[in-house]
Amino acid sequence: MYFDAKEFGKRLHDVRTSRGITQEELASKQYVSRMENGERSCSIDLLIELFCILHVSTDYLLMGSEPSKEEVKNDLLSIISELSTIAKKI
Repeated sequence: MYFDAKEFGKRLHDVRTSRGITQEELASKQYVSRMENGERSCSIDLLIELFCILHVSTDYLLMGSEPSKEEVKNDLLSIISELSTIAKKI
């Protein structure tokens, strides 16, 4: 699977408008417009800010799909296991 800037822009536009948020409320109108048209990418910091403001996952914005509950559960269990191992070593 690859990143498609135009698809990212379409998803960003769809989520933004469905939430009733203007381009100006996210960033400058010109910057958001260029992202939505696939002409401009965004930094990791801005991507994180977008998913916080829009209440949507970075997976959805970047790839068009949400992780399944099972994937999230497995990731969390893996992290907990790693943290337990680290805690035992301390």
